Amino acid sequence: MKKVCVLFGGNSSERKVSLKSGKFIHESLLNNGFKSSLIDYRDLVELEKLKDFDLVFIALHGWEGESGILQSKMKEAGINYTGSDFEACKNTWDKKICKNILRQHNLPTPDFLVYETFQKIIESKNEINKQFQKGAFIKPSKEGSSIDIIKVEDFSKCDLQKIKSNLVDEDREFLVEKFIEGREFTVGLLNDEILEPLEIITKREFYDYEAKYDDDDTEIIKAHLSEKDLHTLKLIARKCFSIFRFSKWGRVDILQDQKGDFFVLELNTVPGMTDHSLFPYAASLKGLSFDELVNEIAQ
Repeated sequence: MKKVCVLFGGNSSERKVSLKSGKFIHESLLNNGFKSSLIDYRDLVELEKLKDFDLVFIALHGWEGESGILQSKMKEAGINYTGSDFEACKNTWDKKICKNILRQHNLPTPDFLVYETFQKIIESKNEINKQFQKGAFIKPSKEGSSIDIIKVEDFSKCDLQKIKSNLVDEDREFLVEKFIEGREFTVGLLNDEILEPLEIITKREFYDYEAKYDDDDTEIIKAHLSEKDLHTLKLIARKCFSIFRFSKWGRVDILQDQKGDFFVLELNTVPGMTDHSLFPYAASLKGLSFDELVNEIAQ
């Protein structure tokens, strides 16, 4: 019987989501006949302990599980783990690096500016307002689950000091990214196969933390697009996964503006696996139950 460790929890701002993902995965592994154990990353004293298992199923969201540092250490220690390698994680976890790589490969992504801290954004308010007159998103370069992401419609009227006081961490690098009005899609990868694209419909200003994990009225539906647009969306997704060398599974979020053009927002090497998560729903459209999906990833 294959011994699997589900590594979850940790100390990042995404701990709550990771705990939920990990428990779902653990239960599913048991259903699939694996000998599964849950280990909270913040309780892991030595990485060597993970050598006791045939496989580590990474359900660790946030920088601890998605920045590539953990993958690098496990590879060096000879520990088998799920998902993409160090390079793929590092290059997609850092949004600045990710967007620059996308541009190098002529893949469209919204225009952006980079600032060392949130205070630098406040000091550059006028410059930002001139460049992004129709609004922008402020987002940390290295973060997930829409934490500390703010939509600003007019920088000349916005109280950035008030926003700063409510941030999880103001003293880190931020992107200011052009706001694009349109539809939001997400496309998954499983075993080198592109899953059915999904459209995300929320009553909130954008797909924020609450819309992702708390709201029951957030709609996740099969993407209804023309054959041409659907082909283009899948092609962009395929190119993204190829360029960043994703392995086994992953997800890419893509916007379509009102003209019909697509823009890549970000990629995710450790998608959420909760009852509100996008990836399991995309797999279900392929006919896979949650248990079958987990079994695929764990092989």
